[in-house]
This record gives sequence, structure tokens and C-alpha cells, in this order.
Amino acid sequence: MTEICQRLERKTHELIAANGLECGWGFPTGCSLNWVAAHYTPNYGDNTVLQYDDVCKLDFGVQVGGRIVDCAFTIAFNERSAHAPVTCDNMYDPLIEATQEGTNTGIKEAGVDARFSDIGAAIQETIESYEITLNGKTFPVKPVRNLNGHSIGPYQIHGGKSVPICKNNETTFMEEGEFYAIETFASNGKGYVVEDLDCSHYMKLGFA
Repeated sequence: MTEICQRLERKTHELIAANGLECGWGFPTGCSLNWVAAHYTPNYGDNTVLQYDDVCKLDFGVQVGGRIVDCAFTIAFNERSAHAPVTCDNMYDPLIEATQEGTNTGIKEAGVDARFSDIGAAIQETIESYEITLNGKTFPVKPVRNLNGHSIGPYQIHGGKSVPICKNNETTFMEEGEFYAIETFASNGKGYVVEDLDCSHYMKLGFA
């Protein structure tokens, strides 16, 4: 996993001609595996190797002049099982597609004056329209309710507003001139994450 992150980060620096704080990485590259939903990056000494049965979420960022792009995608390699729908090439495709379509839904719902409550409800409905069959057992697909998208500010990856991916009673809305990362997380588990393992992400507040 260390090699994957280093290759991705080298390519980022190559493509944008990195220059200190002026342009470079937006945040540490994530390469979360399986039940780890987000924000895992291998620390030095971590020898974890990507396996055939793994589901890997790659989350990377680029910033130029403090303008940050937050991007992620999921990869999996295990071929379609006998229990997967015929339309799937990979046994985890329904889970990946649920996340992709949840994100697309969030993007469609977003805009000036869009309410977070409406965005979250629409994303949840999309994700929950999927199910996945693993080892002969069918699971409903759920949004991870305590992970969200977020606003992005200059040199600030989390700008202060969170975009939910579940039904909620929030009255917050999007405003003109704001920038957002619409992030969705689909799971065949409990749909709730807890903090665990070593810390690999940190953020410095303010500048000297």
C-alpha cells in the first residue's frame, strides 16, 4: 500500500509541477481497505500488501494556490461470483455502483439554496436501492451515516459545513460561491464507523 500511495503522489507532483505550499498535495493520500471506510494511509513501517479479495478506496487531493480538489474511487479485483448478478464483472460491483450512483445523485441535488436534508435523503434512497450477494448471502446496502461530504475553503480541506448522506432534519443549505466535495460511502455492514487503528492523517490549524 505504501508503494501505491507513493506512486500516486509522485504522479500528482509531476502533473502540477509541485511548488511548496503554492501547489502540491491537498491532503494525505488514503488507501483504505475493506472494512476501513476512509482515512487510512500506511505509516512508515506498515507493510500491508493489496490482496486479490480486497476492496480498496483511493482518496487523493490536489491543491493549486490553495484551491483544493478532493477525489476518490474504489477498486476491486475479485471476479464475479456465482451469486452475483449477471451484469456484474466483479463480485463487489453492486457496492461500488451504489457508491458511484449515490455520489451522482448528490451532485445532481447540489446547488445554490439546496438543503442538506434533501441531499442526504436523495443519496440514502439511491444507495439503499442496491443489495449485494456474498458467499450465497444477500445483504442490503446502506449509507455510512456518520461519514459525510464537506465544504472546501482556501487551503482548508474541511471548510466547516458537512453534507450528510442520510435523511436528517438539517436546515443548512448551500450558498453561492461555496465549493463542496460530495462524498458517499456504501456498506453491507452496520452503516456506522468508529475510529480505530493508528493515526495517519493530521491537520495543522492556521498558519504562522
